Amino acid sequence: MNLFVNALSIVIVGVLAVSLVYTLVVARKQKAAEGDIDTNIPKPVQKHIYLSNPIFLSYGIFFALVLFIILFCAITFLR
Repeated sequence: MNLFVNALSIVIVGVLAVSLVYTLVVARKQKAAEGDIDTNIPKPVQKHIYLSNPIFLSYGIFFALVLFIILFCAITFLR
């Protein structure tokens, strides 16, 4: 394997590890929450509703990586 594949593998494993830890932390917070489920949304989240959403952030990172891989393949194999 070349350096690019190794670096990309490390990045992918890192993103997966961070996502797993973040999911576990959020799940524990949900379990610990008692009382009313419908609470007020914090002001920073109301201002940046799409930027604060981890799903949209994950999709953005995924599509950026896909475009990077396509660009790398196009540069490498279409010379």
